[in-house]
Amino acid sequence: MLALLGCSSADPVARERIVERDQLRREVAGFQALAALEANTLIDQPHQVLVSVTDTLLRSLIDVAFPVSVTIRDGLTVTLSSAQVTFRANVARVDIRGEVRRSTVPRVAAAVTLRGAIDHFSVDSTHTLRAQISVDDIKLDTPSGTPAALNPLVIAVLQRVLEGSLPELTASLPTVTVPIRLDKAMQLPGFGPDGFLSVAPSRAAMTVEAARIIAFQDRLWIVLSVDLDAFSATTTAPEATAATTAAAAAAMERQR
Repeated sequence: MLALLGCSSADPVARERIVERDQLRREVAGFQALAALEANTLIDQPHQVLVSVTDTLLRSLIDVAFPVSVTIRDGLTVTLSSAQVTFRANVARVDIRGEVRRSTVPRVAAAVTLRGAIDHFSVDSTHTLRAQISVDDIKLDTPSGTPAALNPLVIAVLQRVLEGSLPELTASLPTVTVPIRLDKAMQLPGFGPDGFLSVAPSRAAMTVEAARIIAFQDRLWIVLSVDLDAFSATTTAPEATAATTAAAAAAMERQR
């Protein structure tokens, strides 16, 4: 099976050019997004919020999810052990390192690097801000400390198998969860019905979306767009209403 795949392996030079083209397209899009920003226009809407994530925190969020192991075709197991994050050209680049190994005959092992980027930021149904890791390229090398352990034909065969398993490898990568709290609604406490002021408690649902992502100066700048629905009256537990009313009355007494 492996030998047959090796006979039809793609031209590595042509493959590398395609990878470089895709990476350049991503970086050009990143530069265009930066160029489109005028001074002080990172936030251009009244209902937007800016969240800043340092590269150090981003690395920590990704590192805790490793190692990751996934079994693919032909009895190969890919174990991904660490990730490196760098910001370049308004792109959060990610290099994920590990190894690919086959424990049955014929036994093979090689170092593997998945090269990609963090993108597809979104707020899910639980109001958690998440991002996905997209893979642009898979790079193989001989095991560390054993130069020429694998001949070029074996490397080419493994390369083709891994490229054919790219969907499974991408699906195995961890989701990046940004540790910020995003409320589902804005709630205003009520006052009364006894006391100086009577106001019914109210609630307005919030919709939060990732509007713009900028990777710049070792930080990830995430612009969140917040849409607030109309407030509507809600019911509050009697003990909570009584406590709120007592606190309001005490505050007004102190102001006298």
